[in-house]
Amino acid sequence: MLEFIDTHCHIIPGVDDGPPDMDTSLAMARMAMADGITDIVATPHIVEGYYDGSDREQRLAQLRKIFTSAGIDLRLSAGAEVPMSACLAGDKTFLKSLAINGGKFLLMETAETTFDQVAQAAYRVRLCGLYPILAHPERAAFVQKRPGRLDEILERDQIYCQLTAASIEGVFGKTIKKTSLILAKSGMIHLVASDAHSTGKRAPLLSACYKILVEELGEAAARTIMLQNPLRVLESSKLERPALDTGDILDRGHFLKLFRRKPSSDDAI
Repeated sequence: MLEFIDTHCHIIPGVDDGPPDMDTSLAMARMAMADGITDIVATPHIVEGYYDGSDREQRLAQLRKIFTSAGIDLRLSAGAEVPMSACLAGDKTFLKSLAINGGKFLLMETAETTFDQVAQAAYRVRLCGLYPILAHPERAAFVQKRPGRLDEILERDQIYCQLTAASIEGVFGKTIKKTSLILAKSGMIHLVASDAHSTGKRAPLLSACYKILVEELGEAAARTIMLQNPLRVLESSKLERPALDTGDILDRGHFLKLFRRKPSSDDAI
């Protein structure tokens, strides 16, 4: 069985719309282990006036003890899913405190907005010395409309893109699955994570998605996206674009020529 690192998972109970209690967290952890996940980055939502993430390390320490007592061998690292509003504010101390594993990467939530606003938020994060990872852009309507424009934000290789495994599997519907595969086949995806919230529809599972990516992109690309780059996130090493090695992959230059255009108000949602 392959060993996966899940870089986006809502595993801490009682802080957001993830598990409501410890029993659910334990069930999620057992499910993740059975699927080959060895490491989880705990990424609770940061919500102004509700949860600022300041006690994540204490909550994780408690979770580790409970997991160990239950015979669950999962390594847990601290992270957060940071809203665009916090990224736009550009508070260096605050954003650095939310970086994954205390390193150089910040998971930035991709909200329903515009490409320009995402680019501006990512730029603010870069000014803080961090590298933004865009969480689940495939679920945003403005990306579904013009997926090629996302590459304009990523083209300097200082901003990275993370899809949700369930999106690629079709759990969220045909449009999101189609967008996910377009982004993946054009070489814009650096990471895939579970974005798990429960043991149901949004579960901590990655192996089925890995098999799909092997079929769609080839094994080398799938390993880069789901095995090698997640480890680089924990180590604060530069992420790599996958080397796509099948004949069905979209030609990136042609793809961008078709989709690239100047920003307009039509991108607003």
